[in-house]
Amino acid sequence: MDDDDLTDRDVRWVLLNGTIEAELSHDPRGTRFVVRGMLRDFAEVEVVCRILMSGLLQTITAHVPEK
Repeated sequence: MDDDDLTDRDVRWVLLNGTIEAELSHDPRGTRFVVRGMLRDFAEVEVVCRILMSGLLQTITAHVPEK
């Protein structure tokens, strides 16, 4: 997030308004989801997260994908 100047607010925006682009289910720790969305400055952002057994959402990473 720091490398791409993303804030917690940016990540929340993408999680609430983006779309699930991929489900990565071959991880023994649980399925990861790649959520992609656009920010107000038209930057595309990807957030990788998983839902924990407790029901909480764990954000693993967030970044601006290379084009």
